[in-house]
Amino acid sequence: MKLRFLSLPLFAALLLTSCVVYHPHNTDIPLLREQGDLHVDGSISLSAPLFAAPAINANVAYAPLNMLGVQASASFTDPGIYHLQAAAGTYFPFGMSVLECYVGYGYGATQQDTVSNLINNTYRTEGHYSLVFSQINFGWTGLDDDCIDLGFGIKCGLMTPQFDKYEVFSDGTETLVVRHDAPTFVFQPQMVFRFGWPNFKFSFNFAFAALSGWPTDDNYFNYDRFSAGFGIHYKF
Repeated sequence: MKLRFLSLPLFAALLLTSCVVYHPHNTDIPLLREQGDLHVDGSISLSAPLFAAPAINANVAYAPLNMLGVQASASFTDPGIYHLQAAAGTYFPFGMSVLECYVGYGYGATQQDTVSNLINNTYRTEGHYSLVFSQINFGWTGLDDDCIDLGFGIKCGLMTPQFDKYEVFSDGTETLVVRHDAPTFVFQPQMVFRFGWPNFKFSFNFAFAALSGWPTDDNYFNYDRFSAGFGIHYKF
């Protein structure tokens, strides 16, 4: 009986870890080559080690002028959980290689409930963040008779978050448990592998996220470190 009561806080802490407020997003690495290039892709991704719900991702990149590229991305995990971003920059094709440099702005929000069957209370996590970032991409296009693209990217930025966790009691009252609003540095390397035909390809995306300035006690605000996705990519 004594062991049972001692383990209750541990179980409650484990329940708090089930909410994931951030995960690395499968941002596009378009590898634009010339004016008029238009790339559109969509994918489904999973993140780990906490395995947030699958995310649906959409990316559009366009080169309106020579050496000028713009792109927009959206990621939706659950109702109320999303990440949106837009960026502009330049690209430098040389041979089969491409170097891209972008700067952009992102915004995301989350709202999740975790029900504790042990103490009959609900923990609600909600909040939002903004992200100012830069991203450098490098890769190769048109490999193997224009059937393979391979790209690598590094995204770095400053996140301004405001995440709150509330404990909602069975009688309907609630109390703020903890808040995270400290500036957080985001470092996110990623890669993409596309294969198929000159205009239509299947894609595999991989990303890793490291956050500096995140709460050391991440029982309250967890984030996933890895994500992997599969989708389709079309070049107009």
